[in-house]
Amino acid sequence: MFSKKTLFAFTFTLLLAVQLSAQQMENWNIKATDTAASLKADYSRNVFINTNSMNSLLAKLYKIKHFSKESAVFVHIGDSHIQADIETSVIRNELQNYFGNAGRGLVFPYQVAKTNAPFDINSSSKSSWKNNRIARVDTLISCGISAFGIESQSVNPEFNLELRNINGTKDSFDKVRLFMDGNISELAFEYNDNQTENICYQIAPNYAEFSLKYPSSGFKLSFPTTDTIQFYGASLEKKETSGVIYHSIGANGAKYSDYNKTSKFWKQLKNLNADCYIISLGTNEAQDPNLKAEDFLDGVNVMVNKLRLISPNACIILTTPPVSYFKKLRPNQSLEIITDALIQFSNENNVVCWDLFNASRGSEGAKIWKATQLLRSGDLVHFSKEGYVLQGDLFVNAFVKVWNDFLNKN
Repeated sequence: MFSKKTLFAFTFTLLLAVQLSAQQMENWNIKATDTAASLKADYSRNVFINTNSMNSLLAKLYKIKHFSKESAVFVHIGDSHIQADIETSVIRNELQNYFGNAGRGLVFPYQVAKTNAPFDINSSSKSSWKNNRIARVDTLISCGISAFGIESQSVNPEFNLELRNINGTKDSFDKVRLFMDGNISELAFEYNDNQTENICYQIAPNYAEFSLKYPSSGFKLSFPTTDTIQFYGASLEKKETSGVIYHSIGANGAKYSDYNKTSKFWKQLKNLNADCYIISLGTNEAQDPNLKAEDFLDGVNVMVNKLRLISPNACIILTTPPVSYFKKLRPNQSLEIITDALIQFSNENNVVCWDLFNASRGSEGAKIWKATQLLRSGDLVHFSKEGYVLQGDLFVNAFVKVWNDFLNKN
């Protein structure tokens, strides 16, 4: 027979084994790195800096992973690298595969605005629309939450938006949030061929939120009016579904200053209720060969303060710009100034920093990415699909390190 002391030791050992086994199952396995990727990226430098402010986000993700029915909201703000949604789609898919898919997030009728769209979004319209993006100054059409805006030029304006089939699967949604302006007294939201939500308003709205009776992968939005309508974006979500919503907001040519000066963007941004902001800007600022760190950081400081004002509990991740060339002549030296400035700002202001520039091997890495055709030869600023996918993988790799460290410590 076991003595009490022996029985206690046996029970303790059994519980410890169960705990260690559960912890091993809990850890998020980092994607294996092949030899080709290791030559293009320095994985020892692929880390998040100053991660203490991520604890509340990580705790919420832990609850979502295990028992909570809430959603964690990521908002990724950037320039043309982000508008393409290749890097961000990798991050979105990996986070949602692990924590759950609570919705596609923010979408915009890019094709109606005559600009490049994320691969999974297709839009069209029989109406006439004018467009604007946040980096343009030659138009009076305002921009909003998506960093874009369209304005109707015909009566009863409408457009269609559909999520495309990706690898045999279409995402769906049953909750919608619309960002718009104009003298709107009525709108019709048609989906699934025969379902329509007709909504009337006594006071013209600039924001609307409603649930669908059935899940859908697309919609037609119509405004029965002779007045001018402005549309800024729609958030496609899954009601009563736990997981991650990952909003991707990017516009060709955008800088910190472009977002900072756009009041409607900030007014609408608070409606997303973000838990985490990821800011990927700096590539366009780096086109100035005389760039000074203090001038660049003025814009960073303004944005961070605005984010903290509307979302005081959200964590903020600043990413350094990826490698690129200056006028196709040489690796862009201004990127080193921006990178050092962002790391210093992160250290002094309790925000997280992901150093993509040095994770991509810095100025020497630019030559490697050019030689391996990850940098597109047309401008040596933008990337091939494989280049953006690698950047997305690097972000996830760095995030997984923080997540597993959080688990081990808590």
